[in-house]
Amino acid sequence: MTRMTIALVMLLVGTASAGADESWDGTWFTCEFAKSRTPPHDSCAMFDDEGFRFTDGRFTYVRITESDETACRGEKIGQCFRRDRPAISIRTTDRGRLDLGPDRIKVKYLLCTQTFYFKNAEHYREIWPDEKRCFWARKRHFYIARYEGDITETP
Repeated sequence: MTRMTIALVMLLVGTASAGADESWDGTWFTCEFAKSRTPPHDSCAMFDDEGFRFTDGRFTYVRITESDETACRGEKIGQCFRRDRPAISIRTTDRGRLDLGPDRIKVKYLLCTQTFYFKNAEHYREIWPDEKRCFWARKRHFYIARYEGDITETP
């Protein structure tokens, strides 16, 4: 292989990896130390006990079931967990129909469709609602990151 061919292959492999990272696959949790419009100060190293899934045309609410973490905001024991934790157990609840676009998410729930926009940061994604909000949506920005450990679903 010539140097030019090797460089092109490396560029294509890097591009494919970057594209795969931008998917919505997996289970995402909100960053524990983020506030309504303020990103987390810990690069999202600590997750809140609540999260989401964006799969198969459905928006799913996720909640961890077994955490004894003591370093949560407001000293609330068990309402957060470390991002690098190797395994968790969760419960899920369907929260509506999902339409993922290249620059937005639409969730249809309780007869109202809410549009959210998003952008990537180094350690998390920021998600915020459109100005036209459903009655169930808040003005809050969400800072979320994908959980990479093993997941067991409990009934």
